[in-house]
Amino acid sequence: MTSINTINPFKPQNKALNKETELGIFYTNDSHGDIYRLGKFKTAHDEFKSANKNIANMTLSGGDSIFSSDSKLSKLLVKVFNAIHLDALALGNHEFSAGSKTLNETLKDADFKAVSSNLNITENNPLQESIKNKKLVKSAVFMKNGHKFAVIGASPIDSYIGKAEKSIKPMDMDKTIKAINTEAKKLEEQGINKIILCSHLGYGEKGDLEVARKTEGIDIIVGGHTHTLIDGVNTKTTDKTHRLNLLSSKRNEPVIITQAGGLNEHAGYLNVVFDEKGVINTEKIQNKVVKLDDFNNSSYVSKLMNNILGKKEVLAKVKNPYNPKNSYEERYLENPIANYFADAILDYADKSGKKADVSLFQAAGIRGGAGSEITNYDIKYRMLPFNNEIKIIDMTEKDFVNVVNNMTGSLLKSRKDPQVLRCSGMNYSIHNDVEFAKSGKENALINMQIGNRNIDVENPDENNTIRVAVNSYLFSHDLVKDIFSKYKDNAQSLAKEQDIFIDYLKNHKELDCSIDKPKRVNLTHQYSSLKELHEYRDKVIEELS
Repeated sequence: MTSINTINPFKPQNKALNKETELGIFYTNDSHGDIYRLGKFKTAHDEFKSANKNIANMTLSGGDSIFSSDSKLSKLLVKVFNAIHLDALALGNHEFSAGSKTLNETLKDADFKAVSSNLNITENNPLQESIKNKKLVKSAVFMKNGHKFAVIGASPIDSYIGKAEKSIKPMDMDKTIKAINTEAKKLEEQGINKIILCSHLGYGEKGDLEVARKTEGIDIIVGGHTHTLIDGVNTKTTDKTHRLNLLSSKRNEPVIITQAGGLNEHAGYLNVVFDEKGVINTEKIQNKVVKLDDFNNSSYVSKLMNNILGKKEVLAKVKNPYNPKNSYEERYLENPIANYFADAILDYADKSGKKADVSLFQAAGIRGGAGSEITNYDIKYRMLPFNNEIKIIDMTEKDFVNVVNNMTGSLLKSRKDPQVLRCSGMNYSIHNDVEFAKSGKENALINMQIGNRNIDVENPDENNTIRVAVNSYLFSHDLVKDIFSKYKDNAQSLAKEQDIFIDYLKNHKELDCSIDKPKRVNLTHQYSSLKELHEYRDKVIEELS
């Protein structure tokens, strides 16, 4: 045994009777290119394979398992997934973080299938090569222990896929459900009656729950995108981990939904028994999530990391470590790591002779906390995984105010991924309370100060300009791209995000990660969780519509 616990969590049920088929699935989702538990992930999977060698078994991902923006990281992840014999991976949004061309190059080395049935891909898109070589398919058939199983894929419909590329576009939900049903029907016509959907549509009534109820032939949904942790087999939701995940399909057959949270904190094990018609026996389902920290590191993965990623280097020590408890705390409360990065941008611009008044980027652009030290691995593979380019532009005061309003001011008004804008060289206060959102007022800003200058947020001056260092992602974000479009042609390149922060840390050597006071961004209301914020947002949008 290589786990810390003595009980193997992947033990099969061994309940299949004559003409029945038992299947064990090791599943993952939204690991976001994590390398810190990658060795533990490999060890856990080794135990799964050992325990399930006498029954049909599969290894599946619900997407966002490959961050294709870093070629070394992609190479490492593909090698690990090849080593564990991953069967299929749903294409999530983060597989597209560096675009179709980079993803196509990544898939060339993959021994597994990338699956997606709901992407419209034109003939000039680089992924046509992966389609031709059958690396990317709508569905795939696998022979396991003498039985055929099929996997269909579904990509997210609410992400940045296709925003920067006109040659690819996800279908809407109605067309996605139709595409899944079409693919399932084709498979059933081939005599395949055990069908799994690898979905990155997200858990919820506008995601996998809707798909389960409106499709025919799907038996299992291995989900992702919403980082939902679903433990057990539940006919109703009783708490945050025991959520409804056993439903009936359009033809009134059982469908079981899984999802293992995110960031490689957990992996999942699903064991089901099919009757001879390919229908799951609801009395013979086992679903559990296991903590990857309960497993030892794999020496194989450790060697791969050293060979591919290079030597780990400590860049700075940390005083008063910052460890956010959840994504809400990380993205919507004052974040010292984000503030230091914002400072680093201005510092780099100053040293480069392109001095800027303020720096600006979206909250999700920098991720995670900081322990006692920050390494080059932290910067490249956790904190700044997208490594966007920082641009310098001269914006009118009015456009700048509108950018902050459209993004941070839309937290309760839009489902187009509004985020807090992190900053340096300025501070601002803004409404994010339900009462204001329902008022219908457009200007959510209360006040804004840039340097020593107070900005009139009600009547910003079109003649005054602000020199802004901004990450390139905002040029394509739905809520602000129209404003940024007028500055795109004259934008000056500064540097890549990772290079900027690495330079800053090497020069400063130590960071104090206690929360800044006074705050740079003041929100009028703090919610208990991201889920609560989204619930209020949905109610506000429904009432306003």
